[in-house]
Amino acid sequence: MIGVIIILLATRLLFRWRRGHFHAHAHSHDDEPAHRHVHSHEPNPSHEHAHNVALRTPLSSYGIGLVHGIGGSGGLTLLLLSTIPNPAQATGALAIFAGGTAVSMALLSTAFGLVIARGPIARNFERFTPALGTFSLAFGTWYMLSALGVVAYPL
Repeated sequence: MIGVIIILLATRLLFRWRRGHFHAHAHSHDDEPAHRHVHSHEPNPSHEHAHNVALRTPLSSYGIGLVHGIGGSGGLTLLLLSTIPNPAQATGALAIFAGGTAVSMALLSTAFGLVIARGPIARNFERFTPALGTFSLAFGTWYMLSALGVVAYPL
């Protein structure tokens, strides 16, 4: 399922890029000086003009995170908990594992977000989008096929 979700998100990114949803142009917000950044033409209260593209809903974000979390660490969590005979210790271990997983994923996502949102990638996002989408599509396909045992999974 994780591979399928990665493929769907990569395909969505490529379709949205092809339709011109990601481009950079100079504009200003309220009384700020004009600046250039990626502008996705999605509704945003800080922009003075309206757009007709629906935002990702909290429910869809939650669903993607839920499937990712279940597939990514669910098996490891079950293995860990099965080795702890004391229910209180198992609960504590689960809390530590869940908290550590949430914090580490948040930090990694923030780091990736900052790299994409700043510097040369942000200034040229419309050029990087096809490469990011194609890489994600290839990775999702490899991940799905390796989970099915069709291709080698070296890790």
